[in-house]
Amino acid sequence: MIRFFVLILVFCLQVAQAQWTVVDPKFDALPNAKALFGSRDGVFGGKYAYRIEVPTNWNGDLVMYAHGFKGMGAELRADLPPIRKWMIDNGFAWGSSSFSANGWAVRQGADDTKDLVDFFRSSVAIPKRVFIIGASMGGNVVSDSLGNYPTLYSGAMPICGVLTGLELFDYFLSYAAVGEYISGVSLIPNTGDPVAFFIQKYFGGLLPALGTPNAYTAKGKQFDSVIKYLSGGERPYRTEGMLVETAPNVSFYSAWFSGGGLGVINHNTNTQVTTNVDTEYRIDANLGLDAATLNKNIKRVAANPDARILEGRYWYGIPSGRIYVPVMSYHTTGDAFVPVNMEISYRKKVEARGNGSLLVQRLVRRPKHCEFTESELIEGFSDLVKWVNTGTKPRGDDVFADLSNAGIEWTKPLRDDDPAKK
Repeated sequence: MIRFFVLILVFCLQVAQAQWTVVDPKFDALPNAKALFGSRDGVFGGKYAYRIEVPTNWNGDLVMYAHGFKGMGAELRADLPPIRKWMIDNGFAWGSSSFSANGWAVRQGADDTKDLVDFFRSSVAIPKRVFIIGASMGGNVVSDSLGNYPTLYSGAMPICGVLTGLELFDYFLSYAAVGEYISGVSLIPNTGDPVAFFIQKYFGGLLPALGTPNAYTAKGKQFDSVIKYLSGGERPYRTEGMLVETAPNVSFYSAWFSGGGLGVINHNTNTQVTTNVDTEYRIDANLGLDAATLNKNIKRVAANPDARILEGRYWYGIPSGRIYVPVMSYHTTGDAFVPVNMEISYRKKVEARGNGSLLVQRLVRRPKHCEFTESELIEGFSDLVKWVNTGTKPRGDDVFADLSNAGIEWTKPLRDDDPAKK
């Protein structure tokens, strides 16, 4: 809990500085590989740092890595991909961009990553195929890139991805609206100093009214039931996911992070961007609150329609569902920050476009955001490459089905406390 308070305070200080500085991307190549690094002009101004590594036995394929959300800190850093050594050992070259901005940098991420592919083509060689892996917000960079650059990539692998972009912030707004209605603590809009808001609203109101996931009050049980359905239904480690890292305080974090329903960080922060107008809330029976009453009385917030551009080169990365190449998506079941509902919504969009055969989704039974083992990611990427090579679609989970026991096949290893071991 104190850790979360510190994160909030640091984030507030970072928002104030928001002047981007490229950090030296120099790194040492692995044995039998060559490292390239430097900075380039970003598509939307500024500069981004880049890293590229090419193995001596290069197989001709290039893998681009899109990093996750890094707050609003001033430093722009290029990351190393999560299965770097495996890729080099197996002949894959890779490239990684810092993006030319922090914040919710989906537009910069997609366009700067494409620019780095073009740079690779001109300075190294023309790859046979280009793949893209993206983590968390980088998953939204992936879904955005697939819609805007349909011929650039041969295959894609979002992991713990914010696949539907702005809909995550709609979820945060809904989360806050549920917490506000059930607790009786005013959360929307949140104005003034965010640290003072945190102290007053969370410690002074939400915590006494709702309790915590391991010690809910009666109202807290109502809240938990609504959030269960809102986030994707019952699934392994859902409760544990709300108890790790920043997740215990998602009800407050959501309200603050989404600006009480205002703009998303780094873009249109004074414009109403998020909405819950069409959200249908559900709740289990016998908890003292029914869905009809909840949906009738919960606060609804309408977005400025000009702020929600759903097609083309939009800032918030709301995907159209247009995919033309195989996509292998991985998500942890207990993720309370970027929940499984991102996978469900993305599946709906892809199916609506008639592209469902190109999407495989796998759930991993763990509580934390992006909590994957290297072996899981290697298996996923290997299966993606085989799919591209052979045209044979690998297996995955049906995210429209009951997820209460999902992910056993893809979780390697199962945790000692996993119910499937009992």
